[in-house]
Amino acid sequence: MGLIEAIKKYNLTNPISNVENSDAFTYFLNNGIPTNKNEEWKYTSLKQLVSNDFSVEAEGEEISQEELDKSTLKTENQIIFLNGEMVQKPEIDGVSITSYTDKNPSFEDAFTALNAAYAKNGYRIHVEKNVHLNDSIEVIFLSKNTTNNFIQYRNRIDLNENSSIKIIEHFKCLDKNLCFTNSLTNINLEKSSNIEFNKLQNHNDFQIVVDNTIINQDEKSYSTINTLLLGGKFTRNNLSFYQNGEYCESNMNGVVILNNNEFGDNHTYVDHKKANCESNELYKGIYLNKSKGVFNGKIMVRPDAQKINAFQANNNLLLSENSSINSKPQLEIYADDVKCSHGCTIGQLDDDALFYMRTRGINKDDAKTILTFAFASEAIEKLTIAELADITKKEMEKKLNLSLN
Repeated sequence: MGLIEAIKKYNLTNPISNVENSDAFTYFLNNGIPTNKNEEWKYTSLKQLVSNDFSVEAEGEEISQEELDKSTLKTENQIIFLNGEMVQKPEIDGVSITSYTDKNPSFEDAFTALNAAYAKNGYRIHVEKNVHLNDSIEVIFLSKNTTNNFIQYRNRIDLNENSSIKIIEHFKCLDKNLCFTNSLTNINLEKSSNIEFNKLQNHNDFQIVVDNTIINQDEKSYSTINTLLLGGKFTRNNLSFYQNGEYCESNMNGVVILNNNEFGDNHTYVDHKKANCESNELYKGIYLNKSKGVFNGKIMVRPDAQKINAFQANNNLLLSENSSINSKPQLEIYADDVKCSHGCTIGQLDDDALFYMRTRGINKDDAKTILTFAFASEAIEKLTIAELADITKKEMEKKLNLSLN
């Protein structure tokens, strides 16, 4: 049975007991899976994928220690989920880590509604006032099933005033069945708090991921979200920032490298509600073979949000005649004292640059290697966690079949 039928069947044996979750599920049933008729999904189709047979929250297979060890970055602080269950968490002074269930879930579309209705797995991280965690926290979601599986996570991160944290998050499916993950993470930043949130998305050919990340920022808070999309059958990232106080800063860095028939869609939204705020966005995409990408970035400046500085750029390399990217940068400005810019480039490697390098004794393949890595390096250089930077470079080399040596 398809995904919607599987969800309806799951509902018969797992009925919803409270009004809030019931309203969310009703919304999902009334609206269904988004189609290309929805403007936000104009270039992104799930029709064929959701027609596959799925089980919902199926009981997983045992995951060995060896499989676990191969799937982590071996950082000191790890939150580990195996088939939806939190099995490990670190003990850190000033930081509380618990399983999370949202008692008052909100939703904006079909996937967030389904998540609000039925997500029962996830984590909550609460950082106390004036606590600054130097070491990163790695969050690993591992799953292994004998059937196509649909699983959901709902997470929350709260930073109290003048606190800071760094997080690495990644999803791994350890089998060759379709694994559909629908995840939502709410991040709440109080005054003068700072978060660096890294999405390591080196998914395999059987992973389907719809990921929603929502960041609410109070006065003088600072956020950086690094999205490293390095593979996967289908990935949709919805990243939304709401600047609710003055002197906020929101930063987005993205690297996308897709191959074969992989598909990646990055939707970003920054809502400048208050004055004297800043946002910076840079996404670099490299597409090979028949891979496809979508970028939709929107900056909203409200009438009272004067003296805003907002920058957005999406630059893409198509390394195959069969690869493609649809890019749609948007500005919606209702204030007059602002500095806002956006731009998009789509092209191939510069023939003049290749020719120049070859005249200096560099062979064609090496020249392509240097130019390709130089193209993506601006976003990679912003990574501050050594383990993450190392694995990203290794995955890039593997993906591009290149060697920096």
